[in-house]
Parts: sequence; structure tokens; C-alpha cells
Amino acid sequence: MRKFLLITLSIIAVAFTASAARGDVNGDSEVNIADVNAVIDIILNSGDDSNGDVNSDGEVNIADVNAIIDIILNGGDDEELTPKEIALDFSELDEPAETITEDEEAPDYGDYVENTTWSTTVRINFDGDTATVTGTTSSIFATIDGAHVTITSAAKRVRYIVTGTTANGSIKFYSERKFQLQLNGADITNPTGAAINNQCGKSFYLVVNEGTENTLRDGETYTMVENEDQKGTLFSEGQILVSGKGQLNIYSVGRHCMASDDYVFVRPGTKLYLNSTSGHGIKAKDYVYIKGGVINMEMAADGAKGINCDSLITITGGRTTILTSGTSKMETDSLGNPVSTGCAGVKSDRNITMTGGTLNILCTGDDAKGINVAEPFLFTGGELNVVLTGKQSSVAPKGVKCDTDCTIQGGSFYSCAPNGRALDVDGTLTIQDDYTTLNLENGCTIDNLEDSRLVEISY
Repeated sequence: MRKFLLITLSIIAVAFTASAARGDVNGDSEVNIADVNAVIDIILNSGDDSNGDVNSDGEVNIADVNAIIDIILNGGDDEELTPKEIALDFSELDEPAETITEDEEAPDYGDYVENTTWSTTVRINFDGDTATVTGTTSSIFATIDGAHVTITSAAKRVRYIVTGTTANGSIKFYSERKFQLQLNGADITNPTGAAINNQCGKSFYLVVNEGTENTLRDGETYTMVENEDQKGTLFSEGQILVSGKGQLNIYSVGRHCMASDDYVFVRPGTKLYLNSTSGHGIKAKDYVYIKGGVINMEMAADGAKGINCDSLITITGGRTTILTSGTSKMETDSLGNPVSTGCAGVKSDRNITMTGGTLNILCTGDDAKGINVAEPFLFTGGELNVVLTGKQSSVAPKGVKCDTDCTIQGGSFYSCAPNGRALDVDGTLTIQDDYTTLNLENGCTIDNLEDSRLVEISY
């Protein structure tokens, strides 16, 4: 077989020269018969040299020989693959009028702040190293240490309005009831932990008032309290239900930006900018539901995800843009074994469903995944754009990685991984048959996407 390959290629091979060219296994800045020989030597002698993994599938075998042959025969055309440009987008988004559930028996009735009449208003104002709290009652108790405010409440239907600036302050809530927190021009930095820490397991309505800009920052090192969590700059034991048309910026240098031990719901009109050098943008246990809004994220931490959920992720509207620049990192699993985890735009340990809106993901670090989903990925509408520009350090970059099934039935689906694989489906891939555009780069078929670096489908 080796002799046949060498004879064949000696007749048809034309050297392709490029800097850092894919297929340049021997590092001589050319892709030619010498690289075929180099891969064959790796296969025969060891099979474990990542330099020979031309198609980035994590293995070195005859498929990599074929990949080099394709590069030689095509004159290196596949090196000219130019991905879409993806960048943060803070422009206004024209969203349709939101439908608010009014049926009290509906499961999502309680997700809407409008469905509660708020009878008590408490105002919290920060002024440098001090804070003031007004409007408390016998059921609402406030303690203040410098600009660190702790609210303990047994009252129903309380609305807190927060204003002012502090470089060394925070708000912590101990509440027996759900409550609303309005940000009305607040800038809060806590050098030793979460800027807002909700220890109540009930609904936490976060309203960002229209016409205001609000900023939350944490510190690199958190001062922990026994038996209490604070997993991010904005942390809640209960649901985080985000609404309002103001701007909220969240920076994290210690943990995640926004974290809930329940679920996160983002509504139309919301404007979020999340920036982390330490963890994820949004981290939730139960599910993440993006109904609308303009969300921009920049994640610069190794292993970080824009959205990371232990359960379901649903996107039905809005425009979400996620940029990650970190690479993979080593962690320890529950058995104490070392495992490598890479960056991802969106990661779910269960299902991801997208029926509308726009999701843009750009991962520039090595080993990244644009979308990483453990259970079925259902894409039935909206616009998905995923671009990976990094390379393989420990694992192959993958634009959309599905551990089980993937169904594409509508909308615009674009995934490009010039140095990896655009779409990797371990289960069944189902693509609706009435598409108007289907582009599988490298000549792949729907049933065989092992070498695909670009998958573009639209209806």
C-alpha cells in the first residue's frame, strides 16, 4: 500500500508552499510527498505524533494521508478558507413586542416581574466608602459596614432600588421571599467577593432601569463565609430573572460573571456586557433561557465558557455574541483523575434548543469548541455563526460538538473551524431536505463530516 501511494503521488504531486500550512508534517514549509512519507512513518512506528493529525480528529491514520493528498491535488485551496468576521455588537436591536404570560396557572407566570405588585420600596445608595439604606420596616433589617450592605428580610413584595458608586462595597441579601432589585445607575466593586450576593433561594428579579448604565466588579480573592456560596460577581441561590432596558456591565477577575444555583432568564430589551478573566459569563444549574436582549461576552480565561449550564439551554430571540480567547486547562474529576477542559462559547450538560434570535461565537484559543452539548442539539430557527481560529494543542477544535444527535431544520447555520472540524456529531445528524444553501467544505457528504472545516446551511 505504501509503495502504491508513493508511486501515485510521484506522478501527480505538486509541492504547495505556505507558512504554517496544514499538512506540513515535517516542518519544511512545503506540503508534498515528503509529508506523506512522514505520516506513514508515524503510522508504522507509533501513531501518536500529533503533528501527523492533519484532519484534527485526534488520531493519526490513513485518513491523514488522504488529507495531505487532497491538499496537494487541490493546490492548497483549503488553506484559503476565510471565516466570517465576528465581533462584539452593541448596536440597538429591533425586537418584537414581548408576550408576558398572564395565566396564573402557567409554569412561567412567576418569571415576570410585572405579575407581582410591589408594595414596599427600599433605597440603597453608595457614596464612595459609605452607603445609606432608607425605607426599611420592622420586617426588613439593614446592617452597613462601610459600603458593604447586608439586608435581612421576611417581608413580601419588596423592591430595592440601588444607586451610586463604590470601589469597596457590596450588597448581600438574606430574604425569606422573592424580591425585585432595580439597578438605577449603580457602580459597585467588591475587592473581596461578589458585588451582589443573593442568599435567597426564591425568585430574584433583576431590573436594569432604562436610560442607566450599571457596572458590577468582583475581586481576585473571595472572602468566604461558611456554608455560603458566592460563585461570581453577581450570584444568586435562586433564579436570576433579568429585564429592563438599561445597560449592565459585569466584570469578573475572581470567578464567574453571573452565576445561579437555579436558572437564568434573560428577557427582550436587556443589554448585558460580561467580561471575565477567571471563569464563565453565565453559569447556571437548572437551565438558561435567552428570550431576547443584546448580550456581549468576552471570556479570556483558560477553560472558560460564555454560557455554561448543567442542564438545558434555550435560545428563542435576541442577539448574543460570545468571544473566547483562552485555551484548555487541566482539572480534576470526581474520582481525582486529571482531565482537560477547553474553552467553549456555549456548553450544556444536557440539551440545547435554538428556535430564533442570533448567536455569534468566536473562539481564538487552541482546543476550543463553539458549541458543546452532551444531549441532542435542536436548531429550528434563527441565525447561528460559529468560528474557531485556534489549533489543536491537546484536543481537536470543533465548531459544533454533539455527543448525541443533531437536528437542523431551519434558520441559518454556519460553523467554520479552519484547523479542526466544523461539525462533529456522535449520534444521528438530521438536516431538513428543503434547504436553499448547503455547503460542506472539503467535499464532505451529510453522512460523512470527518474532514469538514466549514458547514453552511440556510433556508
